[in-house]
Amino acid sequence: MKKKISLLILIISIIYSSKSISETQEYQGVKLRILNKDTTEKSFYTLPLSQTLEINNTMIIVHRCVLKIEEGKQEEVALISHEFKTVGRETNKFFGWIFKSSHYINSPHNPSLDIRLHSCLEKDPIFLKKSSF
Repeated sequence: MKKKISLLILIISIIYSSKSISETQEYQGVKLRILNKDTTEKSFYTLPLSQTLEINNTMIIVHRCVLKIEEGKQEEVALISHEFKTVGRETNKFFGWIFKSSHYINSPHNPSLDIRLHSCLEKDPIFLKKSSF
């Protein structure tokens, strides 16, 4: 009887230890790296969530920025909406997640801007700030 209970406890502990433990942290702001493909100017924009960033014919809104920790690996992801208007008033819309580590897995199509997630910000930046390097 003791052997059966010990075996059952061992099996249960193996099952629970093999499941991946994931954790997420919500952040209050975001830092985007935006490269202007026409002028090759690289700029960093620090902005709070839900604020609209307008550059040329493009509108970008970051809705969420999350740090996901799974199996000891960290990944920052941001949920953004992106709208690009062409000269003929046609719009190219994107609503989805962009990843810090894998820039081109899922990214908005924009002929003049390359938009990347630089980092999620724990504290709310309150105001939009642009910096160029």
